[in-house]
Amino acid sequence: MRNWDEEEEEGWEDDAPREKLPQNNENHLSQQEVAILLGVSRSRVSEIESRALLKFKTILLRRYKAEDF
Repeated sequence: MRNWDEEEEEGWEDDAPREKLPQNNENHLSQQEVAILLGVSRSRVSEIESRALLKFKTILLRRYKAEDF
C-alpha cells in the first residue's frame, strides 16, 4: 500500500500536466486554494474555518478558565 504523500501513484504518467497552486513561504494555503482542492466555494471554506476556530476557542476557554491566567 502506498502513502498519499508519495509523489508517484500507479497509473500516473510523469509527463501529465499537474496543477500547481501558489503558496506563501510557509507552505500555507489561502482559502481560495483550499476551495479549489476540495471542490467547494471560497465562502464555504470561510464558514468552515470560522466554525472550527469558534469550537477551538470554546475548548480552550473551558480548559483554561479565566482564573488560570
